[in-house]
Amino acid sequence: MRLALAVALSATIASACQTLPVAPPSTTPTTSPAAPATPSFPAPLAGTTAGFVAFGDGGSAESVQQQVADQMANWINSGHRADALVEAGDDVYPDGDPSRFSAALDVPYSAIRRRDRPLWVALGNHDVQAGHGAEQLAYLGLPTMPYAKTITGAQILFLDANNPDAAQAAWLETQLSAPGPALRIVVFHQPAYSCATHGSTALVDSLWVPIIEAHRVALVINGHDHYYERFRSSSDVTYVVTGGAGYALYARKSSCAGTPPSQATVSRHHFVGIEIAGSTLRLTAIARTGETLDQATITR
Repeated sequence: MRLALAVALSATIASACQTLPVAPPSTTPTTSPAAPATPSFPAPLAGTTAGFVAFGDGGSAESVQQQVADQMANWINSGHRADALVEAGDDVYPDGDPSRFSAALDVPYSAIRRRDRPLWVALGNHDVQAGHGAEQLAYLGLPTMPYAKTITGAQILFLDANNPDAAQAAWLETQLSAPGPALRIVVFHQPAYSCATHGSTALVDSLWVPIIEAHRVALVINGHDHYYERFRSSSDVTYVVTGGAGYALYARKSSCAGTPPSQATVSRHHFVGIEIAGSTLRLTAIARTGETLDQATITR
């Protein structure tokens, strides 16, 4: 599918999506320009009762990760609600070494992490490749995967896409079938749908996506590919790849098949601010330089 320089507004269905102009994808894995002194963010969502910041592939412990984290702090300090930090894997490069936990998980977010604003993570391939995944979860005070977290108005379900198996599919079905808030959010690393280097994940698509679609999950948050793209399925499920929080960027492929329609894409370092007001969720992708890259509103 060819994406125009300005992302087209999609047809209004059960979820209303507002799209802001988005820069075209980068053609080389380079970093973004230096951040301006005063970023300009959209006003906070009226009536916000909960929120969080979401990002993936941030764990470089280098300056780019810190710059993205600084924009998260600016976002929060400008009045946007954030009850947690949610990372979609590859939290500690290059191999999840515990000696790098502090540099990758603590230091960059020291201005915004506290007891009532925790860091909740999925595990990525780099986190587990040397066998330290369990240590990382324990370091952050998190249970083994899969696990669920709740904020006002939303349930967030974390899956381990390093091993997309039937057992986790059954757990996901049980969670989504149980009574709960209207807004359900699912987080895992290897993306259901992507048009960059790694692409979509076949086992996720066969085992988990049918459950996600059947329950009309509001939002799926993935990483692994180091860029930003937002898709929306015919069942009105929004899938976001947010892999630009600290490591070298990937370019989007010139052609991509087998995904839902793409609503927005850009190869920039960024994070995503999530705001919740009742049964409405608004997501805003913010570049490490402070620009708004994309915005969409989901209702359930």
